[in-house]
Amino acid sequence: MSLQQVTASASINNTPDAVLGYIADVRNRTFYLPSLKSITNVQGGPAGAGTTWNWIWVLFGLEFVGSARSLGYKPGQSYSFKTEGSIESTWTYTVAPEGKGTHLSIRVEYQPPSSILGRLKGGTQASHQAEVDLVIHNLKTILDQ
Repeated sequence: MSLQQVTASASINNTPDAVLGYIADVRNRTFYLPSLKSITNVQGGPAGAGTTWNWIWVLFGLEFVGSARSLGYKPGQSYSFKTEGSIESTWTYTVAPEGKGTHLSIRVEYQPPSSILGRLKGGTQASHQAEVDLVIHNLKTILDQ
């Protein structure tokens, strides 16, 4: 199956630096990524380019494991990371000032795991979109002031 993409965005009542700073800190991931079971072996600073970690993701009752690395971090502008292993994906977060708050956009490009595709009769794109929509909701709940 080919690479797929899902996107989501929201307005958050907080500064671009605060929003992206929270997102880029790998220690915060389990608070807003609903399917992320754990992060271990963080190497490098908690935020920023070059940081690496191991992860466990639970999707449709199956555990997937792998490693990830931060690709880039421009405070108050953008952050991205790439996962490798059971799930191949690239997550890109961008922020921009919007009124007194921040406009947050998330784009996830991913290769669906073949073990999931065998269990489902379609609907994977909608399931992944629902996951990213929940990430936006969680971040808004955590970061709105």
